[in-house]
Amino acid sequence: MMHTKIIHPKRNGRFVFANRGSCQKTVSYLGHDAKARNETVQFFDRDQNEITPEEVKTVIDQNAKGLRKEQEKFYSLVISPSQAELEHLKNAPSKLLEYTRAVMQNYARNFNLKDDMRITPSEVVWYATIHHARTEKEGEQKGTIKKGHHTHVHILVSAQDRNRQHRLNPKGWKSRFTFKDWQVQNGKTFQQLFDYQQETTSKKLTAGMPEATQLRHQERIRYKVAYLNQYFTGHRKLDENKVLSIAGEQHYGKGFFFRLHHLTQRYQLGKLVNNPYRMLETGKDEPLAFPERTLLHLGKQSLEMSEEVEHTDTEKQKKKQQQQRSSSHPQMER
Repeated sequence: MMHTKIIHPKRNGRFVFANRGSCQKTVSYLGHDAKARNETVQFFDRDQNEITPEEVKTVIDQNAKGLRKEQEKFYSLVISPSQAELEHLKNAPSKLLEYTRAVMQNYARNFNLKDDMRITPSEVVWYATIHHARTEKEGEQKGTIKKGHHTHVHILVSAQDRNRQHRLNPKGWKSRFTFKDWQVQNGKTFQQLFDYQQETTSKKLTAGMPEATQLRHQERIRYKVAYLNQYFTGHRKLDENKVLSIAGEQHYGKGFFFRLHHLTQRYQLGKLVNNPYRMLETGKDEPLAFPERTLLHLGKQSLEMSEEVEHTDTEKQKKKQQQQRSSSHPQMER
C-alpha cells in the first residue's frame, strides 16, 4: 500500500539526512541513484522538471535564513508506492512526477497555522527526485539490488514558507499538521488520479481510536481539569466539556497532553494565563488587552494632564508679560 513518511535523521541516516544545517550532504546522497545509472542528477518541483542539485542546495539553504541554529532547516519526505500500485502505473516516472506534485499540494493544505491561517501550495519550497531501485540491507545479500519494482520518490522541503514568515513543521503539534490525515489523503489522491480501485491506505491509519482508549484519555483529562480548577473560583474555572472537545479535535494526541502539562506548570508557578483554551489549542496564550474602562481612565487622565500643562503655561506667560511691562515702565519716585 502507498506509504508516505518523514525521514528521522537519528533513525534513518544521521549523516546524510541531518537537517539542522546545510542540505548539501542530503542533496549529494540523493544523486546516487542517477549516478549508478550513468544519468544526470535532476530534481523537479511544482513547476519545473529539470533542476540541478546546485540550485536545490542554494534555494533550500537560503530559505533557512532566520531559523535558529538548533532548529530544523528542511525535512526529508519519501513516497513509496507498493509494487501493485507501481504496476498499475506501469512504473512510469511521469506518473510518479504527477502524483508527487499532488502529494505536495496535500502537504500544503494540511497545515493549520496560528489564528487558522492557511498557506497555498505555491508557498511551500520543495524539490524531489525519483529513485528506481532499493538495495538489500540485511543478510548475505546486503547491498544487492532488490528484485521487482521499487521506484520511490525523495522530497526535500524547506522548514519555512517561501516568504520566511511561517515555520512549517510536519512533526510538530497535531493541531498544526496531522501527519496521519496527510497519509490518508495521499492514498485517496492516488485512487482519484489513476482510477485505482484497490485500497491504498493501511487499516491502521483509517481505523478510529478504540472506545476504551478514548475513555481512558477522557478520564485523565477530567482528573487534570479538576486539579487545575482548585486554583480558581467562579467563571475562571475551566469548562470540562470544552477541554474535552479540544482534546477530541486533536485526536487525544501527544501535543495536546504536552500543552495541558505546560498549562498546569504555569498555574503551579503562579503565572498569569489569559486564555487557557487557546493555550490548549495552539500552545500560545493571548496577549493581555487593556479593559475598556482602563483605556477610558487613561484617556481622561491624559486629557487632564494636557489641560493642566496648558493652564500652567498660560499663567507663566501672563506673569512674564507683567514683568516685562514693569521693567519698561518703572514707577516714578516720590
